[in-house]
Amino acid sequence: MSIVLVGDGALEQYSCHRFADAWRQAGRRCLVVGPSMAGDLPLPNRSCDLTLHPKELLGSTVLEHASAIGLFLRNPADIQAITAGYRALRQSRGLWTAPIFSGPLIPLAGDELVDAFLRRLSCDLMLVSGDDQLRQLKAMTSLWPAELTKPRLIATGFWFPAIPPTQPSPKPLLVALLQDEIPTHLGAKEQLIHLLKRWAREQTDWTIVLQPDHPWSSTPSLASGNTNDPTNVVEAAPEQLLGLLSRCTACLSVSSPWSLVAMMWGRTPVMVGDYGIQAEQRTTHFFGCGAMHRLRDLGGLHNLQGLPLVNQGWLEAMGGRIQDGPARLLVALDSLSPGGTAP
Repeated sequence: MSIVLVGDGALEQYSCHRFADAWRQAGRRCLVVGPSMAGDLPLPNRSCDLTLHPKELLGSTVLEHASAIGLFLRNPADIQAITAGYRALRQSRGLWTAPIFSGPLIPLAGDELVDAFLRRLSCDLMLVSGDDQLRQLKAMTSLWPAELTKPRLIATGFWFPAIPPTQPSPKPLLVALLQDEIPTHLGAKEQLIHLLKRWAREQTDWTIVLQPDHPWSSTPSLASGNTNDPTNVVEAAPEQLLGLLSRCTACLSVSSPWSLVAMMWGRTPVMVGDYGIQAEQRTTHFFGCGAMHRLRDLGGLHNLQGLPLVNQGWLEAMGGRIQDGPARLLVALDSLSPGGTAP
């Protein structure tokens, strides 16, 4: 019997491997399943134990001997479809069903958190990052009828190591996390890169690394052959995200969840507040972090080291207080009884 972990994205597979590594050290058998990742990746490209698209799961034998099933898929509708199909298939054969767990791997808030919960009502257990999300969901469901089935909730902390792999660089380094579709305003990302180049020209002792926080193609962000580009602005190489965040002096982003890594590791966070607290910019997730700044108020790179660190109380409530997430989750899974009829 194995715990089967299914992920179909770079962050999802990274988290599945982290859970599997911890549980294997505890003597449990685990199987990480997912498709191959295309394009350049910000994280180390670690192959799954079994390369298989999630939609092919029910037509395979992968889940036949699963003691628990973790579904970490980018489209929550796929979670519901696989859960319903798996249970129907097992029950038609008179077999017990393994408990199914899932959850958003990054801290959510407000409507997005509620939506993530409602889309996982078919699961037996739902993960959230921190105590703040637990509080919100328990308040929302406190008056629900007892007969209404809902998943058990557990907070498991962040999806990355609590301790950075390396020390900060002795030379000033800014990592700018570039998101795929944020900021949403036309030309806003280009304007942000233009500003960073100007800062780099003014402060040549700093290095700025442009780091996509998502899989990307080889199309450069910097104009090829443009002699006007400052030499201290460079593009990140694939698979270097965590190393850069551990070595950086400061980390700048609009709303990348990977900013939490820099915050947790004690680096100076710069959350761009020029676009306001808006759901479409995903900046609502960082309300209360104490690290939002308007770019025009910063005045350049030389002022970044004087900025305050993250609001520690906010960070702990988001998930930073929890250091034993995999162990917590394993205890919760062991407490869940298989459903249906035993074979």
